[in-house]
Amino acid sequence: MYNPANPASRYRFPTALTWVLVLAPWASMAQEVTVLVAYHSQTGNTETMATAIAEGAGGDDVTVVVKRIGEVTKEDLNTADAVAVGSPVHMGDVAVEVRQALVDWAYGLGFWRSRGLQNKPCAVFATGGAPSNGKEFTMLSMALSMLQYGMVLVTPYGGLGASATTGIPEHEKGVGEHELEEARNLGARLVEVARLIKN
Repeated sequence: MYNPANPASRYRFPTALTWVLVLAPWASMAQEVTVLVAYHSQTGNTETMATAIAEGAGGDDVTVVVKRIGEVTKEDLNTADAVAVGSPVHMGDVAVEVRQALVDWAYGLGFWRSRGLQNKPCAVFATGGAPSNGKEFTMLSMALSMLQYGMVLVTPYGGLGASATTGIPEHEKGVGEHELEEARNLGARLVEVARLIKN
């Protein structure tokens, strides 16, 4: 109500409720996210895990790009809001194809100088034939490379990444369902963190 003794009273200022009503539609909109899942696979097991990561990441307002790591382009990395990298264990360590790609992103694609991967969330996954043949070391090796870019490592609760033991008898198909579920959960968490960072 206008008060002649207080000229400012002629102006109506938005109340807190007004701001809530105006901003609510935008607040409820999910942030669009693009996830890149890059992997090397020799027998198909790491590709299976990559597919599970993509399934977990997929959903409304999410674009998931799944590529063999040697086919990843500069544009793929520029447009990705989050990146997951997977490798089989080769001689107790990351596959040479993955190591070469992670180095090439720095110099061949120019991300070391541009710092274009900085603050992007990342995740790692690995497959190996035996229970103790180097999956954790392989994931750690990939994670260290990605941390060098200033990326933000996203992990499952209580773990370093998603992994599968593919050579023991009960896994006749290579990757167990519980391992696929671990990969799906990691994909979903990667999207969750990507949205938090974009906001």
